[in-house]
Amino acid sequence: MPGRRRVGLIFSMMVLIMYTMPGLPGYAMASEDKKIPKVGPVKMNSRPASLEGKTVLLRWNGKYNGDKFLSRVGELIPQQVKSVKIIKMWEIDKATATISKSAEVSKQVAANITKLKPDLVIAAQAD
Repeated sequence: MPGRRRVGLIFSMMVLIMYTMPGLPGYAMASEDKKIPKVGPVKMNSRPASLEGKTVLLRWNGKYNGDKFLSRVGELIPQQVKSVKIIKMWEIDKATATISKSAEVSKQVAANITKLKPDLVIAAQAD
């Protein structure tokens, strides 16, 4: 009997793996239903020479403990840099503490951040 359970478990795992592999009909059909936006090349902004006198926005996506990590970052930066302003986005706009599930949500979060005109955004997640 234990041998049969093991064989059944292995068979179940194989079926699960097969249905999640790219290229199989079930997987291909699922991805065709979703419209994935195409993103072109992204140009990174240059780093500021100093954070002195700058505004640093901390952006948390709502995952467990990410806010604690970013809060600590927000405590440490002013210890090293004079006259830096720290903004905790999740305290200003709770709706931005979310994992974006669509391009529209991402655009809205980015727009809300842009309104505050930060010089630098530090984003983090945690688990």
